[in-house]
Amino acid sequence: MRYPQHGVGVRRRPYPGPVPVQEQATVGEAGAIGTAPDWVPAIRATMMRRGTDRADPGPAHTVHTGALSRTVERAFRYSRAERWSDLGPVLPDLLDGVHRAAATREDHETLRLLSLAYRVTSGMLDRIGESHLSWIAAERAGAAADRSGDPLLVAGAAWRWAVVLRHAGELEDSHEVPLAAARRLNPSLEHSDPQELSVYGSLLLKGAVAAASLDDRRATQEHLSRAEAVADRVGEAGHFWFAFGATNVAIHRVWLDLELGDPVSAVSRAESVRLDALPPPLAERRASHLITVAWAQYLRRRDDDAVSALREAKEHAPEQLLFTRRVGDMLTGMLKRDRRNRPELRSLAAFAGIG
Repeated sequence: MRYPQHGVGVRRRPYPGPVPVQEQATVGEAGAIGTAPDWVPAIRATMMRRGTDRADPGPAHTVHTGALSRTVERAFRYSRAERWSDLGPVLPDLLDGVHRAAATREDHETLRLLSLAYRVTSGMLDRIGESHLSWIAAERAGAAADRSGDPLLVAGAAWRWAVVLRHAGELEDSHEVPLAAARRLNPSLEHSDPQELSVYGSLLLKGAVAAASLDDRRATQEHLSRAEAVADRVGEAGHFWFAFGATNVAIHRVWLDLELGDPVSAVSRAESVRLDALPPPLAERRASHLITVAWAQYLRRRDDDAVSALREAKEHAPEQLLFTRRVGDMLTGMLKRDRRNRPELRSLAAFAGIG
């Protein structure tokens, strides 16, 4: 395997300065939005200092796995809401803590925390363009999961690994990895618990994404149909820090219509997606869907509709607009063909740092 090229699939924001206070208040608790990359040096330093999973725990201390578990949960809440500038400050201490815990007492709980901490870290690094570090974090999530022997942890790490592989351009592997993990999990639709089914369904969706990237329409539809059958038995709770459910399957159908070159079908199908069915914490899923709709409208040269969708996406997850390359591309394209000097478009472009 080769390491991915830096920044694949994302756009690094040319940060224009502090976002107005009213913008900051819509996001979170730590600092101005768009500042997540400022935390990369500290995250990198912690990751490199803990270059092996069996790190020296340092001075004797008590392992507070309960506190670490609560921090992991908080990290995933930030991730699911695309609150990267709240998550950034959390990760250095979290990674240091889970490494010290695993080095002091390697058992299922400490390995669980280690794997989950690296899974959420990989997700943030991937989003903000730190592809090399994201790759390393995904590998460590998988290594800790393997040592734990927990099938759900292993499957969850495989899901994250599939994302990294796809962004690296390793499309065949990004298709096989989640499907192999799904086969190993292979839950019974009638008797498995919702958590297991949610992970299984999430792997099927990742297989569908990879199949679409390979332009394999038959496989894409097959994986989506299987995921749909699983979603009917799960509900919308978003178990094991995945957003799996019927609404997320519907969101994927819209996205993959677009990825397969059919923006008209994507817009038509989007009309039936019920974003209000998603649990409130899943702001990332709402914003992601709206960005897909905006892109479809942009490709159809319906810029007013595209701007409207982007404005709604910004209300749900502002930072997703900052770190998604596609958003920057469409804003740049719309500015070039703007003949009416639309204030809404200019405002979005200024927010995203595009002049």
